[in-house]
Amino acid sequence: MNDDRLRLVARTLRDLAEPIGANVYFAPEAYAAYAECGLGGEGRPSSTSAYFASRGACLGQAPGPVVAAAFGVFKPAVVTAAIDEAWATTDAATLLAARERGAVASLTRIFGDDPTIAAGIPRATELLRRATDAAPAGEARALFSGLRSLGFPGTPIGDLWRVCDLTREHRGDSHIIAWVGCGLDPVQAMISTELWWRLPLRSYVRTRGWTEEEIDAALERCRAAGWMDGDEFTPAGEAIRAEIEWTTDRQERPIIEALGDDADELFSLLAPMTAAVVQAKGYPGDPADRTRYDQ
Repeated sequence: MNDDRLRLVARTLRDLAEPIGANVYFAPEAYAAYAECGLGGEGRPSSTSAYFASRGACLGQAPGPVVAAAFGVFKPAVVTAAIDEAWATTDAATLLAARERGAVASLTRIFGDDPTIAAGIPRATELLRRATDAAPAGEARALFSGLRSLGFPGTPIGDLWRVCDLTREHRGDSHIIAWVGCGLDPVQAMISTELWWRLPLRSYVRTRGWTEEEIDAALERCRAAGWMDGDEFTPAGEAIRAEIEWTTDRQERPIIEALGDDADELFSLLAPMTAAVVQAKGYPGDPADRTRYDQ
């Protein structure tokens, strides 16, 4: 497989699997399930503990610094406080069950009785399982390995969600490896994402718990490294972010090669599912809208 095809397939897979796997973070059914565990209230969580603990529960009853390391870009103190709150209230196994219950209920509602989606779920799941089974287990991929250790729910929508979550977390783990290898710290990585996606500066990075002073310091580090001039990428900064994306793509090669000639079939099956999630506001926007910045 040549580089252009690898890049295209890897990024298309990212755009299509992401909303299905990550819908759980925006699903009212999931928030209600976490509330039953004592985390948050109806509709939305009252703290960040439900998010961090439910996503990190695939690592077991891990302490906050371990979860923060796996997530990569969040301020560790914020993660640790949230995890401490969660484990004082519930446990990993209970949260994993709530997360699965909420994810399946949400996707069931969103997909409704669409016959095209229903007919495509078994084959899409089969192809994605073949692809993710080909990925090495481990090699600095904490969240992917944790999810893989859980197995599959055993229901059509549950298995589809789990394999999309696996696909998402594998690329996420690969992305952390890429930006760390290029010498960025977590705040710099978030700033580079804002510039790459043409987001307002300081907007996305704030959602990861960093203070204005910490963001200021990271911006100065980016400028000192020659990656930014004022509030914009320099050519060197643009190049290093492009290298991060390409390094991420290259790490997805085992998954992409396992799909082989079936990639386009998979994309045709996932497309209506992803569209349904986005249209139902089960994910904040269409990831494909960012693709033009990834070339």
